[in-house]
Amino acid sequence: MSQNFYDILGISRDSAIDDIKKAYKKAALAHHPDKGGDIERFKEVNAAAETLTDEKKRRDYDSALLRMRSRDGLRFTGDERHSSMERTRADSKPTAASRPSNSQPPAAAPRPPRPPQGAVEIPSDPSTLSVKELRELLTALNIVHEGCLEKNDFLTLLKDRKNGQSKGTPRGAGASEKPSTPRQRDNQNQPGQANRATPQASSASKGPKAIRLKVLSLGSEAVGKSCLIKRYCEGRFVTKYITTIGVDYGVKPVQVLGHNVKVNFFDTSGGDEYKDIRVEFYADTQAVVVVYDVTNQRSFSDVETWIEEANKYNCPISKLHKRGEAPFVVLLANKTDLPRRDVSREVGMDFASRHGMYYYETSAATGDAVTESLNFLFEKVIRQQDEVRRKLQIM
Repeated sequence: MSQNFYDILGISRDSAIDDIKKAYKKAALAHHPDKGGDIERFKEVNAAAETLTDEKKRRDYDSALLRMRSRDGLRFTGDERHSSMERTRADSKPTAASRPSNSQPPAAAPRPPRPPQGAVEIPSDPSTLSVKELRELLTALNIVHEGCLEKNDFLTLLKDRKNGQSKGTPRGAGASEKPSTPRQRDNQNQPGQANRATPQASSASKGPKAIRLKVLSLGSEAVGKSCLIKRYCEGRFVTKYITTIGVDYGVKPVQVLGHNVKVNFFDTSGGDEYKDIRVEFYADTQAVVVVYDVTNQRSFSDVETWIEEANKYNCPISKLHKRGEAPFVVLLANKTDLPRRDVSREVGMDFASRHGMYYYETSAATGDAVTESLNFLFEKVIRQQDEVRRKLQIM
C-alpha cells in the first residue's frame, strides 16, 4: 500500500470525522492546482479524504495498516497534529540540540516584498509569491493578466517583463503596451490567421499553445455534475455514486472554433461541509455549468441558492446580478432518461430565460446532449475572446 492517508492529511488514526474534514480543507486549498499546488499531491489529498471520511473504507484501510505494521497516522497525536506541509518544513529545520551551542538560529529566508507604489521591482524569485500576490504585482506593473488561471501563467508574464527590463525597458512601464496574457499569446500564429506577434514574442514561442478555459460546475449533491463531466471527458457513465470531496479538478484538451483549448474543469461538491473550499474557486471563472435533477424538485429549487452564493463570491451567474465581465452559464436539466419527472421542460426553460442562462436537457447515463451543451458553452466563451482580440488587434 503506497498511500499514507493519515500522514498526507497530517492527522492521527484516532481523529474524529470533523478533524479529518478540517484537515482536508486545509490540505486541499494548499495543494489545489489553481492555487499553485501540485496536481499529483492534490489527487493524493482527495484520495485520502475519500477513504477516511467513509466509515467502511476507513475501517478496511485501518485493518490493512495493522497487517502491514504501517506507521501511517502514528507519528502525531493530540496537540501534535498539523498539516503534512508544516510537518515537512519542521523536519527539514535543524533542532536546537543539533546546532552548536554558540551558533545562532538560522535566519528565515526573506520573503519578497509586496510591490511598492511608483517604480515597481520584480523580486529575484517571484515563485515564492502566492497567486494573490502575483496578481497584485502584475496589476502594479500594468500587465494584463485576466487570462491567467495557473501560477505558471503569472510567472511567465513576469519572466517576459523581466527579460524586457534587462534589455532596457523602463521599469514600471506597460500602460501603453498591447495586453498580452498567456491565453492571448496562445492564439497567435494560428493556422489561417495573420501573424501580428512581435519579433520578441514569436522568437519565444515554438508554436500555438492552448487557450485555457476555467469552467465551474454548480448544483446540489447527487444531481450528476461529476457524471456529466466524466461523460464529456471520457465518454463513459459511472453507475456508482461517489460524493465529490471539496473541489475536483481535471483538464480536457478540445478544439473550439479552430483553437486548441484546454478546458480546466472545477467540479465542486454540493455539500455544505465543503463550502469553505468551494467558495475559494469562484474567482476568474469564465463559464459555469449549473445542474439540477429533473426527478428532484428540491435540487431545482436549490438553483436559486447557488445563484446567490455565486453572486456573493463575485461570480454573477444570473443576468439579474451581472456586472462587468460575467461568465457564460448553461443550465442543465439532468437525468432525463429516468421515467419519473418532477420538473417539466417548460418550467426549466422559463427559469433559464429569467436568469439569462442557456438551457439544455441532458442525460449523463445515455450521453444525450452532453457534448452538444458543453461545446456550445465553450464556443460562447471563445467567440467573446476572439472579438476582444480583434478589437485589440492581436489576432
